Order: sequence, then C-alpha cells, then structure tokens
Amino acid sequence: MDPTAPAGLREDRRMILRLDPRYPLVWRTPDTIQLGIDRPLAIVPGVTAPLESVIAALRVGIPRSGALMLGRQSGATDAATAALLSALAPALVGLDTQPAEPGTNTAPLTATWFGSRRATPVRRGARPVVCVDGAGATADRIRHLLVDLGITVATPGQLPDLAVIVDHFVLAPERHGHWLRRDVPHLPVLFSDTEVRVGPLVEPGAGPCLTCLDLEHVDHDPAWPAIASQLLHRSAPTETPRLGIEVAATAAGIVHERVFASSNEFAAASLAIDAEALTVRRRAHRPHERCGCRFLPESVIVLAGNAAGFRPRTS
Repeated sequence: MDPTAPAGLREDRRMILRLDPRYPLVWRTPDTIQLGIDRPLAIVPGVTAPLESVIAALRVGIPRSGALMLGRQSGATDAATAALLSALAPALVGLDTQPAEPGTNTAPLTATWFGSRRATPVRRGARPVVCVDGAGATADRIRHLLVDLGITVATPGQLPDLAVIVDHFVLAPERHGHWLRRDVPHLPVLFSDTEVRVGPLVEPGAGPCLTCLDLEHVDHDPAWPAIASQLLHRSAPTETPRLGIEVAATAAGIVHERVFASSNEFAAASLAIDAEALTVRRRAHRPHERCGCRFLPESVIVLAGNAAGFRPRTS
C-alpha cells in the first residue's frame, strides 16, 4: 500500500484512475487547471510540462503506478506526480466504480432585483411567434411544447416576439447580441456540468442582459474569460432525456407567461436546476455598471435576419 496515494484510492494500486469525464478540465492560467465549472472539484496550480503528460493520460485512464512511471519519463519527480494525484483526487474515479454524484445545493430562493413586472404586451394577433435558437433534443422539446401552448415557432428570417437560446456551458457574445440589437426579449437555456440554468428572460433596455451576467461572473472569478473561451465547443453531460423534459417544460412555461400574460418575473432572475436532485435555486441579477445595455443607441437596432448560427459541439 502506498501511503502517499490519495485517500480512497489506496486499496488497489492496479486500479485504473481516470478524470471524471462529466467535469470539464479547463486552464485558468498557463499553469493552473480547474476540474468542474459550476462547483469546481479541484484547482491545481503549478502544472509543469512533465505533469501535463500525466494529466493527459488521466483523461483516458491509467494506473497509479503507470502515472508515476509516465511522470518520471517526462521529467517529473515521484513526489510531484503524487502531489498532482492528491490534488486531483476529488475529480478521479476508478474505472470499476461509479462516478460520484455531483453535489447538490439546496440554498433558499433569493429575491429578484426587479420582482415580478409587467412586460410589453405581444401584439401579433392570436398566435405569438417565438424562435428557438438552438439544436438538440431539448430545443426540439421546447418547440413542440410551444406549439401545444398555441405559440407559432418562427421560421428562418422571421422576426419573432421572443427567442429561446439553447446551448451548453456558455453563449458566444454574438449569439445573444443578435437578439439584443433587434430588441427581441430572449431567454437563455444553458446546460452545464452539474446544473442547467434557465434565464434571465432579458428585456432589451430594461434590466440586466447576458453580458451583465458575464461581467458579474468576471467580478467573482477573473479567470472566467479564459475558462469560457475553452467551453464554447464543449458538450455538457447533463442534457439527458429526464432533465431535458424538466428544462423544456420550465422554459415553455416562462415563455407562455411572457407572451400571453405580459408578465416577466424572470427579467432579473434565473433558475438553476440541479442535474441529479432536480432541486431548483432562484438567483437574482442586476444590470452591471460596466455594461451599456440599457443605453443602446438607436443606430445599432438593425433589421432582423437569420439567427446567429449555433456551433457544432464536441465532447
């Protein structure tokens, strides 16, 4: 038994260790890695080039003895490799074990900054038009639910009353900027590694926009721009049929209230649905002082065209 092995991984030195594939590995800085996005499992500074080869092997799977040997061959000491394995222990799984469930967070609901508010009524006759900007099973479920609720799903090139943007992890700025510039309310639906975030339902010119949320994220974590750029083409493991049904119903309900009741209680709030427990937390948001979204000049409001294309995803 190796006393330097991380707790819980000492029983069998032949066990294949692997980084849990549900949690993205991203670089916070040129020598600091992070495992997990919503609730990081590990942040490891001081990663050298020799240790990068060990990390690459752990993404596929390697025994502890093999990791030590690979580290030596690459120029790392056994102590450095052992320290790396210890730091990564919360994100390591044995191939003969089931990955640990992501942690849940059942914090009480927070109040919204604006509270429930009246929104501009939709004046397009009996059937409002909504664009679902995204691809995949959940986007399709939202489209079907909207039709069932008496809402017309927009065709390409048609200016909708509202847009729902479905994607994984993060949205490229041009994706939500497309709708902001056209003065179209838009609702993001983002699958991440341990939760799905729905909202806020952005009302252009009134309340926070999605850039405000990104700036808020940067305030809490200055490394967020570097992390977000690495997540643009990643697929989240949380878009499962069970969670997709829950998310689609939630999004369709929010849209229904907005277009028929002209009510938007999510203008400054979002919902985070836990991927395992399905518990829901409500988060409050507010306009960010460094964002000019509430003061867009009329010259940037342009005629509607095709929605910004969504990108292909990789695992």
